[in-house]
Amino acid sequence: LRLSPQVLWVEEYTQRQHARMCLLEDLGNIYDDDDSLVSMKGQPDIIITGTGGLDIYSSLDGNFWHLTRTLPLVNQANHSNPTGTAAFMGVTPIQNRYLVISSRALWKLAGENELPDAPCLVYDYQNDVVVQTFSWGGQSMSVAAIGDGSQILLGNGGEACISGQPNLLYQIQERTGGEDGIDLELSDVQLFKGESTLYAPLERADPTPDSSSEYYSAPRSDITKTRQVKSFPLLDDSSSSEEIVLEVNSAETCNLYYRKNEDYVSMILPLPGSEGYISEFHGGVYARGGDVLMLGDKVFVVLANYNGNNTVYSFDSHWLRDEDVPLAEE
Repeated sequence: LRLSPQVLWVEEYTQRQHARMCLLEDLGNIYDDDDSLVSMKGQPDIIITGTGGLDIYSSLDGNFWHLTRTLPLVNQANHSNPTGTAAFMGVTPIQNRYLVISSRALWKLAGENELPDAPCLVYDYQNDVVVQTFSWGGQSMSVAAIGDGSQILLGNGGEACISGQPNLLYQIQERTGGEDGIDLELSDVQLFKGESTLYAPLERADPTPDSSSEYYSAPRSDITKTRQVKSFPLLDDSSSSEEIVLEVNSAETCNLYYRKNEDYVSMILPLPGSEGYISEFHGGVYARGGDVLMLGDKVFVVLANYNGNNTVYSFDSHWLRDEDVPLAEE
């Protein structure tokens, strides 16, 4: 018997307002303060971020989901706090206990000569507490656990008509001295040698897509308009130290970065035409998200474009690491 897709559950009420991202993840057993079980391991949890914060819906039987966690925006933007958090954006789970959440301020902050005041968060969903705020000053659109899971990459910038920011790498550190918890510290080894780790105030920018005439001299990750970052192992082997990082940029070339042993990026493979274009009828056509699939020696990349047709790329994996392929610029 084959069951056709059917609606299993519909969210009834939310104060989250406009959703920005959703994620299905098994967060394991979650208990409330009274030790009652509210989420069961083996059942999917629903995580939704947006302009009203973050909600987690959990299930005990896989048929009905109930609200188990609600996290309001930290330092929420308002008339008296225009630089504050306007929305939670990306989210990634780590260590079966925490969610790392990226945040952004209002885009109209551009040109005001002020840094965004929208911190990213480390949220302990087991104990329902924020254990760290970090990356103040960033306009963080996306977050990904990379390497062996001990590092966090923030994708910053993101809007075609707004100036970019560096994508920053953080190291997960266990707290010492008997104190429980973790901290994210800015990594000594960023994606590139000499990469800036400083945020600048947002400025208005030309939204015309910007690409290189030669696709092996792509802009580095110092200042990008990044919508999404994702990490993938280059080999289907959990012990492999090789990975590629997909960087989806708006009005700039989207790139694949190759690195090994959690070291600096040693190869950039830009995706031709991924910077988008200006349509006479629809305006700017820009990448908004993407994914990578490895099948044997083939790499497939799909990009979802705003205002335009979605695109799939394919190439041999040796292009990411052969010595004959030009390396990333120093």
